[in-house]
Amino acid sequence: MASPSTWWLSFPGSVYAKPRLLSSSTALPLAYNPLQNPNNNKLCSRKGKMERLICRADFSQEAPLATAIGACILSSFVFPVAKRVEDEEEENSAIVSTDMRLAAMGIISFIPYFNWLSWVFAWLDTGKTRYSVYALVYLLPYLSSNLSISPEESWLPITSIVLGIIHVQLEASIANGDVQTLAFFRDASKESIHFDKKHSKGLIRNFFNPLPLVAAAMAPSSAVVRVYSSTTPTSPSEVSVKKVGTHNGSFHCDEALGCFMIRLSDKFSGADIVRTRDPKILAELDAVLDVGGVYDPHHDRYDHHQKGFEEVFGHGFNTKLSSAGLVYKHFGKEIIAKELNVDQDHPDVLRLFLAVYKSFMEAIDAVDNGINQYDTDKPPRYVNNTHLSSRVGRLNLDWIDPDQSQEKENEAFQLAMALAGEEFLQSVRFHVRSWLPARSIVMQCLEERFKTDSSGEIMVLKQFCPWKLHLFELEQEMKIQPLIKYVIYQDERGKQWRVQAVAVAPDRFENRKGLPEQWRGLRDEKLSEAAEIPGCVFVHMSGFIGGNQSYDGALSMARTALTL
Repeated sequence: MASPSTWWLSFPGSVYAKPRLLSSSTALPLAYNPLQNPNNNKLCSRKGKMERLICRADFSQEAPLATAIGACILSSFVFPVAKRVEDEEEENSAIVSTDMRLAAMGIISFIPYFNWLSWVFAWLDTGKTRYSVYALVYLLPYLSSNLSISPEESWLPITSIVLGIIHVQLEASIANGDVQTLAFFRDASKESIHFDKKHSKGLIRNFFNPLPLVAAAMAPSSAVVRVYSSTTPTSPSEVSVKKVGTHNGSFHCDEALGCFMIRLSDKFSGADIVRTRDPKILAELDAVLDVGGVYDPHHDRYDHHQKGFEEVFGHGFNTKLSSAGLVYKHFGKEIIAKELNVDQDHPDVLRLFLAVYKSFMEAIDAVDNGINQYDTDKPPRYVNNTHLSSRVGRLNLDWIDPDQSQEKENEAFQLAMALAGEEFLQSVRFHVRSWLPARSIVMQCLEERFKTDSSGEIMVLKQFCPWKLHLFELEQEMKIQPLIKYVIYQDERGKQWRVQAVAVAPDRFENRKGLPEQWRGLRDEKLSEAAEIPGCVFVHMSGFIGGNQSYDGALSMARTALTL
């Protein structure tokens, strides 16, 4: 006897009627016989219509929750949570390290039924209300499906788990700077520093295009950096490709970075790199770096080893240039102007041109030319082989490597170009996106210092940003007198205010005027009593920083400290 078959028979007008079980030997009623029923087409059409109505009903119930999850993810992208001001010992955070919190959230997000707790964890650690909303949104799909994660019941719980994992990873990537957000929507609503029209276009462009110089370096015409030791073209189309020469053998950071940077220029975009010491070959090339014994920018010759070479960057810098410094001196403004999307004569181009040299390029010039960082004959207290020049040097072929061929050496040089170039672009990107806007903020706050206090020695940072280096430089440029003693800013995470003493120099721990000795190490009520200022939170044992619950309290602490 044939096994029974299940036939779903629904009562007309009801889509939830209980099915009847019929055996294969049972004669089907005429109404359900697909061959004999003349009205079968109408019935199928009606059945399909009913199923579509069911799907629409289910979707209409789950669509609001799906939309809410999407809104949470979009919120993280458009309005990222601000970074912590400082991880001080006095903070009340359950976990000091943001990386530890994100790692724990990542683990919890993979656990069905409990993935929503990752956002509770974030809420408790940071105090941000939005995380409590995220937790509720990711909990609702379980409640709506009666704690079932079966796709037959609802597709939403499984989908929420997957989206929750992606959401946590997005938060981690944003916190680490791996993903560029649309935070300028948030910043546009705040009172901020106004850049001129051209500069604003450049900054907006940088948010949409995280690293335009990378795109330039990796354009189709230069997607693969060809490094070889012969100038013979392999095809007629390659005759027109520009060729930049440098020496073969052991390489250093300066020529690796110089070759990378010169390919970012319009003149040498997509150029091949030819590594040789043959004078006849070098003479045929369009540009030559770090070899040849000639410095002649008009003919694109950039060597620094010849006798009598004493070229420096200028603008107050006196370090002898390497081949990288020479390339940067002649092509750096063009590179930075591309990143800012402005003309080379824009004032911000010069500011960044000098800042990148000071913070990044000068050290490479000094190391390559054997210039010590300190004027002393004493041996260093420790060895530092972690700087960029050392890391590039370690990419040279090891003496124990059995393959010492020219091809293998050229491959290693390509890696050196990529390493040095990546860090150069990171430096440029930092100065464009962070350094320059922060400088404008600090400058405005300095100009308004007398509105804060008649002494002119207290500066209020209306929007937190890296301020220390800018303060020292701007005090000299603007000839600020008297010098700033205290900087007040808000800790956005704790909703408290900080008053921080300014150091005597960027690389020194001593303060121009530390917070009073009698306040140091005290907290809360004891500190408020000693200072006779309400709302005090703490003063560090060294006196370099203190906190208050309100702006007025922090300002009172700074004003009182000036008199003690």
